Amino acid sequence: MLVKQKIRLPIITYHSIDESGSVISTRPEVFRRQMEFLSDKGYRAVSLGQMVAELTENSSPPLKTVALTFDDGFQNFFSEAFPVLEKHGFRATVFLVTDHCGGHNDWAGNPPELPRSRLLDWPEIRQLNAGGIEFGVHTRTHPDLTKMSEPEIESEIAGAKTAIEDALGEKADTFAYPFGRFNPVVKRIAEKHFKAACSTNLGKVRRGSDLHSLERIDSYYLSSQRVFGKLPTRTFDRYMQIRQAMRSFKSFIYQN
Repeated sequence: MLVKQKIRLPIITYHSIDESGSVISTRPEVFRRQMEFLSDKGYRAVSLGQMVAELTENSSPPLKTVALTFDDGFQNFFSEAFPVLEKHGFRATVFLVTDHCGGHNDWAGNPPELPRSRLLDWPEIRQLNAGGIEFGVHTRTHPDLTKMSEPEIESEIAGAKTAIEDALGEKADTFAYPFGRFNPVVKRIAEKHFKAACSTNLGKVRRGSDLHSLERIDSYYLSSQRVFGKLPTRTFDRYMQIRQAMRSFKSFIYQN
């Protein structure tokens, strides 16, 4: 399904809010400054589900709208991010790896500099949900879905969706592909279960964006407050296009 609006709205990807300096970590003080910037500039921060609903209902989201997403469900979302979001009246979406909830990020593919970290448990998830946080699906165990059979993919996706819906008593309609990797089979299964799915392709949501491979902006590229301050500009859009082109070129070289 394609977005049919002439808009360019950012979906920002965060993972862990910590001091480790890993490529998927954002320092707490940096995160606080970023949220203060958005608030001071009059942005509304919404869940992914709200952004998608507004797009598909042909409404006109304000140009100063941003969706905040957090992959993996680190416990430091509860301790570091949520108090800041609550202060500014911001909403967000957290994508859970359901078999690891209450445990640790014990799956392959984590950056070596990221310490073994605790993940949100179900009581914390329920408390956050009551506070306005949306929870989406990031599979049961965080595998590379492109290397799995169709029944295995279905189990990873549908099993996680059921776990969240049973725990919270509401639909889990959004999804983030682990490692950003998907192929036609994975995407088809995601389309069956969700209203929207996030990729790791860099850019803003715009006319023609596929709702099941939505562009996002990784917080890695926003660690400089100077760069973050250019978020609303076309200069920033061009910067993301260049970064995405570099990513695509590197992927092509490695595969060939």
